[in-house]
Amino acid sequence: MDLRSYCRLLMRRWPVLLTVFLVVGAALAGAGFLIPSTYTANARIVFAPKLSGFVSMGTRQEAQTYVADRMKTYAQLVTTNRVLQPVIDSLNLGVTVPDLVKKIEVTIPTETLVINVAVSAPTAAKAAATANRIAQVMSPAVADLEGAPLIADSPVQVEVLQPADIPVRRSSPKVLLNLIVAVGVAIVVAVFAAVVTDNFDTRVRRRRDVTALNVPFLGGIPEVHEAETPDLFQFMKQAPELQSILHRIAIDVLYAADQTPTRLIFTSPRAGAGKTMVAANVAGALAAAGKRVAFIDADVRGGRLAARVGIEQTRGITDLVSGRLELDESSLQSKWGGFTIVPCGGSAIDVGEMLAGEKFGELMTALAHRFDVVIVDAPPIINLGDASLFTQNIPNVVVVAAVKTRRAELLQVAGSLRHSGAKILGVVLSRVRKDEQSAPANADV
Repeated sequence: MDLRSYCRLLMRRWPVLLTVFLVVGAALAGAGFLIPSTYTANARIVFAPKLSGFVSMGTRQEAQTYVADRMKTYAQLVTTNRVLQPVIDSLNLGVTVPDLVKKIEVTIPTETLVINVAVSAPTAAKAAATANRIAQVMSPAVADLEGAPLIADSPVQVEVLQPADIPVRRSSPKVLLNLIVAVGVAIVVAVFAAVVTDNFDTRVRRRRDVTALNVPFLGGIPEVHEAETPDLFQFMKQAPELQSILHRIAIDVLYAADQTPTRLIFTSPRAGAGKTMVAANVAGALAAAGKRVAFIDADVRGGRLAARVGIEQTRGITDLVSGRLELDESSLQSKWGGFTIVPCGGSAIDVGEMLAGEKFGELMTALAHRFDVVIVDAPPIINLGDASLFTQNIPNVVVVAAVKTRRAELLQVAGSLRHSGAKILGVVLSRVRKDEQSAPANADV
């Protein structure tokens, strides 16, 4: 997938993207605000050799070298019981030495005889007091370390170079940084969730979902909003963009059928896929192109274009097959949308047996002498038996699937049709998003 494909994916999955972003972002940001406030105070302690003013330069340099070599030792001394226990006792901190050590950071600036002690605490005053108290305790601790019974006898002088001031601002949590991190992590998680959701979505949504099943793709038809029911089925009432899509699908169907006159059967994996609407508009597109088109309303389980456009149902294909009605001009008088509609009829009959019957085959042959194209709107294919019955007399099949159709359903229908020996001319996806409308059938998406 290229960048444009990923952008389309994210736009298609915007509900997942937005939901995950808000949930993760809010959770991380909220967790940041729940972090206890911490203040950090810094005290600087300087170490120098204790010398009289009359020592030689060489002696002074040796003493300074001695102190410099001992700086790491003095830094380690800061976090020992010898220093911290008196601090805890004098300030009533109520913590153990190991707990206090976790809140102390000791550093030695490069090429200096200074130790910086940073102490973190829940309050600014406690942080400053603890840092200053550590600086004060260091002098006797160093004297003890150097083996001097008294501070005055210590060879190293320890002084507070910079006492800790009470910090004005807390050191953590850092609200702005936490928000930036939360937004960044939320974006990454949201994009990942959108990609995973799209990859695990088993619905047939676009061209490659169809072609991956080794089934030809004819095109995608967007959902039509705010249209009256008859207008949904009439080609000439559609928007110019939709007319262009339907006209191309109709021409591709004729080319794939490679048969004159052409007999087509429209079916679907499930009810509600928009099969009748697609079949009627294809019929209208062919009629507008100058073809004589007959539309057989054979979806006795649902559909029924004639009923939806106001054509009487008392005489139709079931009556012709059962012998109650003869095929003549009177039975082909119902015209609508530029083509002839043969209604379902009033006779009770099994649709599978009707479509597979010899009488229906004879009717198709008779209609082929009168029309250039005969379109049969059949019920959805539920099982393998339906496929073999529906295509007994009409091998050319167009499958209409809605974007809610599962790939397994479409695969089952395609397998059933192939097993019955039918020729699948292609699949039309209905109710696709506008940005999911197909390119020409031989183009990549």
